[in-house]
Amino acid sequence: MKVLWINHKASLQGGAEQYIFNTVDEMKNFGVQSSLIYDANETATNEFLDVFEEAFPMVDVYEQILSINPDIIYIHQLDDHETYEHILQTRIPTVRFFHDHKLFCLREHKYTTLGKKTCTKKLGLGCYGCLGFVNRSNTALGFSINTLGKLEKLQRLNRDLHHFIVASDYMKEHLALHEFDEEKITVNPLYASKKFSYSTHTNFTENKTLLFVGQLINGKGLDALLKSMKKIPEEYDLVVVGEGKQEEYFKHYAKELNISHRVSFVGKASHDELMKYYEKAYCLVVPSRAPETFNLVGIEAQRVGLPVIATNVGGVSQWLKDDVNGLLVIPNDIKDLQRKINLLIEDKKMHQRICFNVLKANVYAHDSRAHASLLVDTFKNHVGVSHG
Repeated sequence: MKVLWINHKASLQGGAEQYIFNTVDEMKNFGVQSSLIYDANETATNEFLDVFEEAFPMVDVYEQILSINPDIIYIHQLDDHETYEHILQTRIPTVRFFHDHKLFCLREHKYTTLGKKTCTKKLGLGCYGCLGFVNRSNTALGFSINTLGKLEKLQRLNRDLHHFIVASDYMKEHLALHEFDEEKITVNPLYASKKFSYSTHTNFTENKTLLFVGQLINGKGLDALLKSMKKIPEEYDLVVVGEGKQEEYFKHYAKELNISHRVSFVGKASHDELMKYYEKAYCLVVPSRAPETFNLVGIEAQRVGLPVIATNVGGVSQWLKDDVNGLLVIPNDIKDLQRKINLLIEDKKMHQRICFNVLKANVYAHDSRAHASLLVDTFKNHVGVSHG
């Protein structure tokens, strides 16, 4: 089987690209040949491109697809309606994976501008009241305006694709809310890289570090975690792994709260570096206010054996079972976040039990091979099918 992957970026910059890289590599075990078309304006790295049999910058996507002649087209980060129209014209079966909410939110992140409240509503005229449709951009004006008409057009084009892959039941429901055919949606949970594994020498209960891993943007809720640190025992520090638009704001906020001596911003980390941070942590905290389509970071922590405290948003409850392999928190509730962190700190037996449950019960059993196998089966069901 020959699969053509289409994605804007061609380097290991984000979660979508990491997923593509790992999954392409795993699918080789199923005899799948993979090609890539990517945005010519994006940086491409040999490390990323080398996993594909062939890779091309996007020039004339219609002619390029016909030349490659794949059995299946697999779309990822793509939001240009003209490119979708060209893809549909090829009549080659096309599947899309939804990594985020860009198609379903004027401000892309599904939480309100005012009040920062988690949003799961259907896209509509009421979204203009959120005031988040003005977004920063690299244009001469420094901003761009996202319109309802643009997103609705992209939704219509996407509905014409053959099939959709999502990582959680939540995301399937969100697509259905936006009138995507539920029978065309497959839930295929994400998986942690094989580089993350449990070490028998690690005793997480003895550690004194809370860990945050993610983009440094408001949707990930780091501000709520920083404020919570005021009520967390002094001997516990916080390590922040990641980078993003609000990095300087969060650093300033930590100083304003007088906790900067307890917070370390270490920037982006490689898989090997991240593994070391997991092993030195007491727990991972995921304080997101934006609905997570799944949250791969939590799965990575579980793979290592680390307890997770996370807000109950989006697809988090797909893999986190409260008081079993972690603790769930009410989104945007700083008092509840403080209470759950302190509960896990004070109750060492609970901490040990959760560590034990993560490993013994193997609550999250999905792995890269199972994910690739379901993906291949899904593709096979559509090979030879064309638009009528």
